[in-house]
Amino acid sequence: MKPLLLLLALLCPLWCSAAEISESVLARVGDVILTSYEVRLASAAEEAQLSPGLSERERMEAVARIRQETLDAMILQELVWLDFQALKGKIPAELVQERMDNLILTQANANEERFRDMLHDMNMTYKEFQEKLTKQLAVEMLLYDRTRRNLFIPDVQIQEYFQEHRQEFVSAPQYRVQAIQLSAQNGWEETYEEIQRRLQEGEDFGALALQFSQGPNAQQGGDLGWLETMAPALQKVVDTLTPGEVAKSPLSLGNACYLIKLVDRKGGDTPTLTPELQEKIRKRLEDQAADQRLEEYKNTLFTKYPVRRY
Repeated sequence: MKPLLLLLALLCPLWCSAAEISESVLARVGDVILTSYEVRLASAAEEAQLSPGLSERERMEAVARIRQETLDAMILQELVWLDFQALKGKIPAELVQERMDNLILTQANANEERFRDMLHDMNMTYKEFQEKLTKQLAVEMLLYDRTRRNLFIPDVQIQEYFQEHRQEFVSAPQYRVQAIQLSAQNGWEETYEEIQRRLQEGEDFGALALQFSQGPNAQQGGDLGWLETMAPALQKVVDTLTPGEVAKSPLSLGNACYLIKLVDRKGGDTPTLTPELQEKIRKRLEDQAADQRLEEYKNTLFTKYPVRRY
């Protein structure tokens, strides 16, 4: 979807009228009618991001969920707009102009005439678009005022949350592993013993892997990269090793035997409350508090203004 079309799709819940659309009505908020066409237009970008690997049933369920969430968001936007009008709110003209200038810059390379032509191609005047943008800004500002204004999370609350959820911040352990793969046929033991002897004499594991390994990573010195998950048997061996150590016994898997070296290990440690983690928790707690405020505000809106779903 082209950038300006995407923007219009996002604005659609705030300005499409029943006179423009001739599809099924899904909801009415005050005097505003929301149709299935508007929902599809507003949800098109998100639907386009669905994985192509989904089955037909999974796709249908995902599309239904996205469109339901989109309709819910559209209803909320109209309710907030009604509340903004009831409060006799005003949007500063300079804020609207700033947003318009930014759109002209990003959508038409700062060429206002080109931007007007783009709107004209979609049967919309510059003034109409400006009015719709003003409405969008009104909704954004009132939602911010009701959900995030004066939202403060004290440090003691962050520390308490960290203590209660410490395990959530433990990063998954990762292991950097090298392996020399030998085919489990007669005589492999001799090769294995030779490799072990040469390692003890100080030869490089990667060079020996390049010479002896029959695995797909031989050209990379047997380097398997950083692993978070691995076969249980390999995990058992790795757990006995310290970084830089080579397993003293071969690992048998299928039709092959492996000589394993743990190159390095990271993650899995008990975290400390660093400034970065503190800000991450603060943001999480702010989002939770804002979500709670939003639910309370939505309940208020539904009691103040008429909403009907079809």
